[in-house]
Amino acid sequence: MSNKKSKSVLMMLIITSLISIFIASLSQSAAANVWSAARSMELIKSTCHSDPEQYQELRQLKKEITAADTVMQARTMALAPTDGAIGALKNARSIMPFSDDLRSAETRLSDARSRIILASSQEQVADEFDGMMLAGLDDDSLAKVSAGDESCSYSTGETIAIVIGLILGIIPGLILLVVLC
Repeated sequence: MSNKKSKSVLMMLIITSLISIFIASLSQSAAANVWSAARSMELIKSTCHSDPEQYQELRQLKKEITAADTVMQARTMALAPTDGAIGALKNARSIMPFSDDLRSAETRLSDARSRIILASSQEQVADEFDGMMLAGLDDDSLAKVSAGDESCSYSTGETIAIVIGLILGIIPGLILLVVLC
């Protein structure tokens, strides 16, 4: 078996083991959001493009945030999956503590969370939520644009974070698919 293949197999075994351990530790209420490891990996492999518009769930959530009755309700809707994504990054960093990519993503996501908290209208909350993924969490200043069929290449730590995010819920996982691209 080639070195590249054995590394790939080892990575899949580690991820599958970590997912199994994590799933076993979930509470009953969180278990409703659990995706199978195979389905999580399938999603990562097939949809790792950096365009957030391809994810219907993210578009729908932005619409719901904009239509919220109050700013507080809009913030709650935007912060729940954002906090889930931050939690997934923290869990992945406990496994891969020296990953600069994970540390950077956690910092950028926390900064985006702060902007969501400071937003003064439902539309602004929705814009910050959407901008968080459009611009790679940099306050809409340097939008990352993907051309054509360009896809992402995730590190082992990023893959672990995405899988944990998908276990926590589809939206945190999708946020990480886009943010880490």
